[in-house]
Amino acid sequence: MRREIVFGGATLVLSAVYYWLADRLPVSQLSDAIGPEGLPKIYALALAALSFILIIGAVADRRRAAQASESRAPLSRVAGVLLMGVAYIVLAPWIGYPVAIAALIAATTYYQGGAFTREAALVAVSGGVLFWLLFVVLMGIEQPAGIWR
Repeated sequence: MRREIVFGGATLVLSAVYYWLADRLPVSQLSDAIGPEGLPKIYALALAALSFILIIGAVADRRRAAQASESRAPLSRVAGVLLMGVAYIVLAPWIGYPVAIAALIAATTYYQGGAFTREAALVAVSGGVLFWLLFVVLMGIEQPAGIWR
């Protein structure tokens, strides 16, 4: 539990510094409406949100966090997450970004000890749609369409 709180606090500080640095980027007359600092600020806010989730989760459920962190050897946990990332990169161009990101969210949830329930599936599908809306629709950043062309 202590590791998660320390890591969450460190990444929270890192997100604040990253946001501050992004805010200091010079704005060019050629920049778009979002500007050069837009995406880095979103990353900083996402990191801050994930940091808070990590800290709250560690404080709220010490026992589960301790069991999850001890259930697998650290190297095998890293290898599993790396394999999920590689699978995402390979499959995204074929199955499309929304499906690939939803599958990645579901696989990560299950790999970290969560059960694959209707709620977990809803979160995964909602995450795929939300990230697609955020990056493709709102920010205009093209993602692989895959089967959705």
